[in-house]
Amino acid sequence: MKKYSNFAIKEIIQNSLYAVEYNNTGFDEFCNIFEKWSDTEYLETFFENHKSDLESGFFDTDTIENAIFRTLEEAKKLETLLVEIAEKGKSDTLNCLQSLFKPLNKSENTKFPIPDFQKSKTYGSNHKSWLRVYAIRIDSNVYIITGGTIKLTQTMNEREHLKDELNKLNLVKQFLIDNDIIDNDSIIDFMEI
Repeated sequence: MKKYSNFAIKEIIQNSLYAVEYNNTGFDEFCNIFEKWSDTEYLETFFENHKSDLESGFFDTDTIENAIFRTLEEAKKLETLLVEIAEKGKSDTLNCLQSLFKPLNKSENTKFPIPDFQKSKTYGSNHKSWLRVYAIRIDSNVYIITGGTIKLTQTMNEREHLKDELNKLNLVKQFLIDNDIIDNDSIIDFMEI
């Protein structure tokens, strides 16, 4: 794992899935988000703090307890799915990370070629999931996770924790550009320095 100023890149699945570690914390964002989403105390505090969003009708849940249970179940499935698809995507172009991650900006869905350093997101497995994992796309099966959160509002500009995730996407994208990290080989080279 290579540290550069406030960023390090950690390998989650070799030659496929990576995650950023911020500020030499020892925790990469992949581990960080799934640890939070499996912590009932964290979830209870989060949903208490965002109770009005939870009850707004944007999502169909009736209690904080049900929201916690739903998050615990969905997070397990999403973590397993990300790992499985990252592995499969090494040899199967139809079952790769690009099949899970979607462009953050919906207008990029129709652009070809796909923009370099595309800001991306994936959702939990439920139909209308509030779980989000954010990443920068390097290639069809090569993504660097920048963070993740629970999104209970329609846009990312409505709450500070969502704005923070957008800021992390922008910072990591610029970091990758500034350090010529443009493909899997350059990620590996960077991590070995």
